[in-house]
Amino acid sequence: MAKKDTASKQRAEAARFAINLQRFFDANARFAINLQRAFNDLCVKLNHAYGQPADDAAEMRSQHVLALLATAGFLARVGPTGDLAHFADQLAKLAQALNDLDNGIRAPMLDLALAKRSDPTVVWLARAHVALAVETMRRCGHSSRKSAAKWAAKRHPGLEQLITERGVHRSDDIETAIISWCEDFSSRKIPNEAAARAYSVGLDKLKAWAPNCNSDQMQGEADRLLQEAAALLCSEPR
Repeated sequence: MAKKDTASKQRAEAARFAINLQRFFDANARFAINLQRAFNDLCVKLNHAYGQPADDAAEMRSQHVLALLATAGFLARVGPTGDLAHFADQLAKLAQALNDLDNGIRAPMLDLALAKRSDPTVVWLARAHVALAVETMRRCGHSSRKSAAKWAAKRHPGLEQLITERGVHRSDDIETAIISWCEDFSSRKIPNEAAARAYSVGLDKLKAWAPNCNSDQMQGEADRLLQEAAALLCSEPR
């Protein structure tokens, strides 16, 4: 009798375990479906926000507001409580602060730091790409920065847009400007931390893979860097 009771209990426990396991799988399946739907919805909204290039700074702010609200909605949808809900709230506050700018309302978080005579980060990042392109070309046939800078200027004459009134070295000669940027990046005299870091990381990568590449591959990489610099210029509202 005791054996029958034990076997009955074991069967009941096994049945409960199977039911709970099925519930677990069902819950995970529902979560996966809901997560996929939320992600798809986020992609649609981000594409709506950034589907077209911004014509000016105000339009770019509007794009960022839409993107921030879409991301906040995604986080709130997949995590209605806890940390994700808090993150969603912070993004929504940032979106509201950006939106208020169009009505002349400034939030403390958006107040400018002490003014400095320097260019926007996106301009310095583009210069970092140009400097890396020059260093890349120096490893595949160009014996000097001057020669590599001449190649870069001829390849992408639009890089002249990187010469600004606030630039550390002002010159109408793009080759001279490129050489000066290369010297400043290599000697760590760049005032923009993000650009200096991007150059340092890019140079480390270059040193690691360059020995295993031929001249065609090196020139292709240099050209890619110049194209990215040009793309950064296009993304900056004028």
